[in-house]
Amino acid sequence: MFNRNRLWYISLVVAAYMVGVSNLWKFPALVLKYGLGGLLSYILVVTVMVPLIATAMVSTKNKGYELAEFYSREFNTVWPAMAFFLFDIILLLYYPIVSGWFLGRLAPTELLPPDVWSAAALLLFFALLTITLRKGENHTMDVMVVSLVIAFAALILVSWSLYSRIETMGTTPVFKNQLLQVLTWRGVSSRMLVEMAKQAAYSVGIGMGFYLVLGSFLSEKTSPVKIATVGVILDTLAGVISTLIMVMAISVSPSASIQGNAVVISTLPETLVTVGMKPALYFLYLAFFFAALSSMIPLGEVVTRVLMELSRKPLNPRRLPGFRKKSVLLVMSFTLLLGLSMVAVRGYTGLDVITVLDTAAETFILFGAILEVLAVLYGKSYIPGAFKVGSYPGIVSLFILGTLAVWGMIADRNLIPLSILLVVLGLALIPGKFWRKHLQA
Repeated sequence: MFNRNRLWYISLVVAAYMVGVSNLWKFPALVLKYGLGGLLSYILVVTVMVPLIATAMVSTKNKGYELAEFYSREFNTVWPAMAFFLFDIILLLYYPIVSGWFLGRLAPTELLPPDVWSAAALLLFFALLTITLRKGENHTMDVMVVSLVIAFAALILVSWSLYSRIETMGTTPVFKNQLLQVLTWRGVSSRMLVEMAKQAAYSVGIGMGFYLVLGSFLSEKTSPVKIATVGVILDTLAGVISTLIMVMAISVSPSASIQGNAVVISTLPETLVTVGMKPALYFLYLAFFFAALSSMIPLGEVVTRVLMELSRKPLNPRRLPGFRKKSVLLVMSFTLLLGLSMVAVRGYTGLDVITVLDTAAETFILFGAILEVLAVLYGKSYIPGAFKVGSYPGIVSLFILGTLAVWGMIADRNLIPLSILLVVLGLALIPGKFWRKHLQA
């Protein structure tokens, strides 16, 4: 998967993994909700996560470990690898549905109901993801980098064009006033810290196992700290530009909703159409779709690798490529069926499956980030002292915030996501011998 070891190129790959749909709608929604305190909290959390990301890469750097092999050899267990596998499946379940929001806004809803368009977007997403994982080979990273470039081009184009329209309409003072309101200090609360921490961990992609996979391919000269730093900066920059776009959209339509996904599903497209920027809307939402795809490619890689490791029998090396392709097709087909089931459940029951799965996965990611740096807690000698010292603030912070997130689920009686969290963790804790026996059968 990784045949390019240049620092700048791998940094762009990591940034492409980080920059996903959540940067483009959830980050702005949370900043609009919490103001300057939320923005500063986010920046603080991603700052303490940089050492964790770098440490995760150092843990497998130059060892050539596979993901499950790393935990099996170093900690005599595979349950963290299984936890990543199961929760990455959950992310692969609802993330294509979220990306389908954008294609749905471009589709003629008078022809087919929204859920039908969601199912169509799901099929398209998994088709492209499967083809990329099966056929991409050395060009997989190229797909991610190109998607990142397209995403930033779309963000810059729309922000510049929309600001020009605002100047022409004479509503620049309104925009500046809205921006000042967003940057107003509104205090700090435990709920805000938890929400911003979950978004930060989810946005930078730690807690999903990918950085351990990436680390095993890095050369000796490649700096994990620089890779993590560049990725986080670009990731945060994408979120900030998206927030500016949303604020400009609100300044044109001050009565529009800014709650949750409404700002990107309703307010933004209606504003862009109103000011005559429909072509830019198409470009932006297609860029969002491919940004989502780039974020899911590494997760597809993680679940495929874990499945291959646990189900692999002694094979002739020439048969491994065919075995990989079969594994990709198996896991993607299974996940697609689950995703279509989620769309059906949402359509027939009205249950907000996206929020349910999102809440469970985001809460796990806070603890999953700690699992990626387990070598620090076990005092492994191959982790440099500076990485150990730099990791502890993040480990302590995420453990506290993760505990608060679980408590919040209990207090708010979010029993469905809490049940999903417990069931998946319970499955992950099943001994590795069980998984190997039944997957190899």
